[in-house]
This record gives sequence, structure tokens and C-alpha cells, in this order.
Amino acid sequence: MPTPPKGFDALIFDIDGTLWNASPASAKGWNIGLKKLGINREVSSAQIEKVAGNPFEKCVDILLPGIRANIPKLFNTLNKYETEVVRAEGGEFFDGVLEGIQHLAKRHKIFLVSNCQEWYMGHFLDFSNLRPVLAGFDCHGLSGLPKHDMLRNLKDNHSLSSPVYIGDTAGDETAANRAGMAFIHAAWGFGTPAGTPKAANTFKELLDYLS
Repeated sequence: MPTPPKGFDALIFDIDGTLWNASPASAKGWNIGLKKLGINREVSSAQIEKVAGNPFEKCVDILLPGIRANIPKLFNTLNKYETEVVRAEGGEFFDGVLEGIQHLAKRHKIFLVSNCQEWYMGHFLDFSNLRPVLAGFDCHGLSGLPKHDMLRNLKDNHSLSSPVYIGDTAGDETAANRAGMAFIHAAWGFGTPAGTPKAANTFKELLDYLS
């Protein structure tokens, strides 16, 4: 990668596909819920990965189209069992993430912005032990906002002049663009960018770029 630009006053990270992968736990929870509801369907961790980055309700509608109209308990049931499994099992952190964030926090303000639910953010913070190094975080479950508005509010509320959002999907890239901030594609994650942004193939490569 080229010499990193000097001047990012904050690093804002997405979670799923960027810092960890909890798709196996999420899929397990969904499948328990589907069985409890008597629905003869299963979702795979690969399917969860494909919709990661969307709010929970949209993930359900994409992977289980048409079902919630006939089963009002669908959202609550899937949410209940996903919460239980993720709380028990967590996710797998990508190589170098935990040590790398700790290192980056010595020189940068670190934030998290995700479309996840509030409980999911809490479990991520519990498993990662990153609370002490974070300058702030937001998620769809907390604010109810789309990602670009969360990014814009974080930028305004913390008086950030040149933050960069780091995520793995085209949606992350679009959100950063709409919020008026730089974007780095986490190419080790689940998705592909819409354009040709700066990219890192591993977290170590990102760390070298930003350090």
C-alpha cells in the first residue's frame, strides 16, 4: 500500500466482516428459532455473511422472504435465540484485530459504527474487551439510524475533521461517502466495494498503513 495519509483524526470500524465473524453463532440461533416455530427452513453461516451489514429486520426479509407476514413472532423468536447463542459463543476475531486495535488506540481515536442490534454491540464489547480504548460507538439498535447518519452524527458530535471509516462491504463504502469521510476497504471481510477505494488485504496490512 502507499504511504498512509497523515491527518486521520479518528478511525471508525465496522464490526461484522471487519473485526470478527459471528455468522456461525447467528445462524445457529436462527435455526433454533426456526425449529421452535415449526418452520422447515435453515440458514447457513455463509448466507448470514452475505447479508451482514444490513439491519436485522432486512436480513430476515432477505433470507426468509414472505415468512414474517404469516408468523408475527418471527423477528422476536429469531432475535431471542440468536442473542442466546452469540452471548454464549461469540465470534471469531480476524487475525491481528485485538492487538492491532490496542496499538492503533495509542495514536488514534477509535470508534465503532455498525448496523447491528444493541445487544449484539454489547456482546461484541464483552468478548473483545475493547471498551477502555474506544472513544465512542453507535449501532442501528441504539440510534435507529442508517449507517451514513450514524457516521455523520459521530463526526459532528465529536468534532472530527478527517475521520476514516473501515468496513468490508459496498454499503459501508456508500455510507462513508454519504457521510463525507474517507473509506478503507477491509478486503479480508465478507463483501466487495462498489468502487476502487483504498484497501487492505489483512488487518496487519491495515495496521502498517495507519501506523
